[in-house]
Amino acid sequence: MYPPVQTPAAVADLARETYAEWGLFQPDVPGSWLERRYTDAASTFVDIDGARVHYRDEGPRDAPVLLALHGVYSSLHTWDGWVDALDDVRIVRLDLPGFGLTGPTADCEYSLPYYVAFLDAFCDALGLEDVTVAGNSLGGAIAWRFAVTHPEQVRRLCLLDAARQELLPPEVEWLTKPGFDVTLRYYTPRTLTRAILRDAYGDPTKLTSDIVRRYHDLLLRTGNRRAIITLAQNVTAAPFGPSAVPCPTLVQWGEEDDWLPLSLGKQFADEIPNARLRTYPGVGHVPMEEAPEDTAADVAAFLR
Repeated sequence: MYPPVQTPAAVADLARETYAEWGLFQPDVPGSWLERRYTDAASTFVDIDGARVHYRDEGPRDAPVLLALHGVYSSLHTWDGWVDALDDVRIVRLDLPGFGLTGPTADCEYSLPYYVAFLDAFCDALGLEDVTVAGNSLGGAIAWRFAVTHPEQVRRLCLLDAARQELLPPEVEWLTKPGFDVTLRYYTPRTLTRAILRDAYGDPTKLTSDIVRRYHDLLLRTGNRRAIITLAQNVTAAPFGPSAVPCPTLVQWGEEDDWLPLSLGKQFADEIPNARLRTYPGVGHVPMEEAPEDTAADVAAFLR
């Protein structure tokens, strides 16, 4: 029996996949190409302060609003499991500037104060008031700062393995230093993305090839790698701490998080006056992605 004949398109696809996996130098990928692969019928774009922001607004219009913020390297797709599980909640999720399909801002400004101000503008553009804000990692660092500075807008807060100002795994922070930052800008084969994600998951068997491909593809969107480096270089401590959070807070933490260990989750729960802590055995840094049913069930109870 003869092997199947490979068409030129199939050969080209195989070559691209092989290079994406192992090629050290990874060129930028145009946002227009990625939009064809990673948008769906719910995807919408809105211009906010020089950024063309990709977001999805799903669920009943008259339901409680949950505004979901992803972490470093990630995108709004990390909340897919919650959208499926919380069908009686209106979930608004977005690709933060410098990430996902939103891509870079006009002035390439990335810092935690910038993201807090951006989130205020985003809520104003969509008419979002009286929301629950959920944030993972970087998104958590933005979420609790936003709750402190905009208490009139935030009814409740969900912090999932949230950062204070630690945004990158300790083992790669040196790559943001001058002279080394070119590494993160271009030398990012998919095999490196897979290694980082395996470290982020408590159970790496749940990490599918499609998840790895999505993370890697969106990382290569023009301007995104530079944004991550700039953000990491601009991180400073907030002038206030989590103890200033004024609203009821659910702290959710993967017990196997090696990036932001459970002790930090307990610290958040101890500092925030009206907080409760839920932990998830065998789960790592992205609990809403790795254990969507369990984490969503706790959020549903919290919202009630």
